[in-house]
Amino acid sequence: MNLTSEQLDAVNFDNTSIIVSAGAGSGKTAVLTKRVIRKIKDGCNINELLILTFTNKAANEMKERIRKNLKKEQEFKKQLNLINEAYITTFDSFALSILKKYHYILNLPKNINIADASLIYLKKQEIIDEIFENLYKQNNPLFLELIDKFCVKDDIEIKKGILDIFDSVNLLIDKDSYLNNYLDSFYESKNIDRLIKKFEDLIKNKFDKITIYLEEISNLDYDYYEKINNVLTKLLESNTYDEIKENIHIRLPNLPKNCDEELKSNKTNISDIITEIQEMLDYDNTTDIVSSIISTKDYVKIIIEILKILDKKLWEYKNYNN
Repeated sequence: MNLTSEQLDAVNFDNTSIIVSAGAGSGKTAVLTKRVIRKIKDGCNINELLILTFTNKAANEMKERIRKNLKKEQEFKKQLNLINEAYITTFDSFALSILKKYHYILNLPKNINIADASLIYLKKQEIIDEIFENLYKQNNPLFLELIDKFCVKDDIEIKKGILDIFDSVNLLIDKDSYLNNYLDSFYESKNIDRLIKKFEDLIKNKFDKITIYLEEISNLDYDYYEKINNVLTKLLESNTYDEIKENIHIRLPNLPKNCDEELKSNKTNISDIITEIQEMLDYDNTTDIVSSIISTKDYVKIIIEILKILDKKLWEYKNYNN
């Protein structure tokens, strides 16, 4: 394989962390194999390298490619004997080996193993059913308010939603800290201001589309462009939610008689965007948005409580079954 200059860099670059971004079929495995061989030539033993992949198939392919390259030269005979004890494996397998090696530090059993994903999925459903049942029996006011607000026929969808949140939170490095501090950080005035600004920017992004259609209209019929632009100027110059709300009530001027289809199409597109913006303006003003966000605090509070109970019970189950 003839390597490009970028691939050669990936093979030879050293003494710093590097990241190589490459798509499917671009030769990643071949390049990584050549990098491993180059490291061995530089005096590193194969069992002193850590080579991790995402799948067992990729790990086996990597090991076989390295073995094939080592067989080509007599000087690598020693490395062939070491390859079976080399760390050429998946991220999951390597992580498990670390847990087993240092189980006594982590207060884990030595025979810890990876649970079957489908089993954990079923267990999570069983636990959340149990949590909901207990909260119903306790007549927990926050929980009952959550159910009353967001459930129609049953609570299946809200359970699914909470499990989805649970899976997302589990990807965080410090989920306990995240959950413990969430209410304070999310409902802080600065964060609410940031959310409103983000919402305003989302609306104003639609202004850019209107501007594009206006430019097309100016090329087709400048007189009509002046008329429609005059009507839209205040809206397009709006910066805040309150200004947008105030200036959204617009009636676009009638098209000139016998105009072409392209001009009609551009006006229709602008009209459709204005309708989209109007549908986003549910709140009377910014104060109304703030009140609406703060009103969700009790719902979030009970969801966090459910997430913590779910996490505790799932950990107890995992711990009991190693």
